[in-house]
Amino acid sequence: MQEITFDVKLKTKDLFDYTMRHTYLSVSGVFSLLISFGSLVVCLVKFRDFQISTIGVLLFIALLFPVIQPALLYMKCRKQVKKSKDINEKLTYHITDELITVSQDENKAEIHWYEIRKAVYLKKAIYLYMSPVRAFIFPADQCGGKFDELVGLCRQSIEKYKDYEPEDEEHA
Repeated sequence: MQEITFDVKLKTKDLFDYTMRHTYLSVSGVFSLLISFGSLVVCLVKFRDFQISTIGVLLFIALLFPVIQPALLYMKCRKQVKKSKDINEKLTYHITDELITVSQDENKAEIHWYEIRKAVYLKKAIYLYMSPVRAFIFPADQCGGKFDELVGLCRQSIEKYKDYEPEDEEHA
């Protein structure tokens, strides 16, 4: 049985990267960027035909999603990392091919691989989703030098349990 243990203390940048990816790789994220781009194009093409107030509104919309929203998300992530004990304290992960165990102080939770709905593997992190908005974030620089091994274990375990239904054991 493969086992990997490491500690994660999320930094603002780790949470911000996850939030940005989650926000902008959705349908609404892409749509919001298209609205901003469209506003900029309309402003540039029809610049001479518009009043100053209209130009101001179009420029605000053009900046809203690619500039303003990321700045607000960063501030929210910074605040969340500072204020939330669940995030700003060190989490210890013990990962095997059967379970993901996360502990913090005396608290401990076990998550089975079949509970993982989706996995995203990036150069700088792994995101293991338990729901559409809730995920474990494993930053590469905090995996104790075992990031590539962790990627392999996650891929193997998710593949192993991809068709698994917990009810199957109850009826056996």
